Amino acid sequence: MTTKIILADDEERWRMVVRDFLRGQGFEVLEAGNGLRAVELLREHPDVALVVLDVMMPEMDGIRACAEIRSFSRVPVMMVTAREDEETEIYGVRSGADMYISKPIKMRAFVERIRSLLRRDGAHETIDLGPIKIEPDSGLVLTDGAPAQLTPMEYKLLLYLARTPNVVKTREEILHAVWNTDFYGDGRSVDTHIKNLRIKLGRCENLVKTVRGRGYMITNQQ
Repeated sequence: MTTKIILADDEERWRMVVRDFLRGQGFEVLEAGNGLRAVELLREHPDVALVVLDVMMPEMDGIRACAEIRSFSRVPVMMVTAREDEETEIYGVRSGADMYISKPIKMRAFVERIRSLLRRDGAHETIDLGPIKIEPDSGLVLTDGAPAQLTPMEYKLLLYLARTPNVVKTREEILHAVWNTDFYGDGRSVDTHIKNLRIKLGRCENLVKTVRGRGYMITNQQ
């Protein structure tokens, strides 16, 4: 079955070039000229495997579109922009983007990043941490058999720690892997999300350990 991608950018010429290249690589491409249409396309085509959003678009920009997508879907989102300022990147990753790249893009590297996101999203095995069970296929998290209501970023954070239990992850590693950013000064975002994640995990909160001076890890022993 062909992998379906939404490509959203208001620059028609750029969009056509990228569309043709992606089609040549075997992808099915749905085009949108603004963020609002990208969100509509995803609702119309829930089998879409990945969404590529330009940041600067009319009607609804990429950051707002990503936040809207995250309200109903965990589909991987790649943000693309001609802007290189750090503040824009921070807003992009906070909106729930999985990856952030700047124009001009190199097509082959661009496709490899897409394939990397698809491989990451395609890990289907259930993760069993004793009282915590994670089902990546559905995004379901169970704590003592009851579903935990996590935000998309809390879910990504939990999944990242759970894939390597009992291994300490620094704030910088977590920012890079979960937020896809190297902005090391924003470690407080990690601390805040860890705190909120523990609250959502209820009685299982103590499985998320703080290792003083190093970072965080998750264990399967209460």
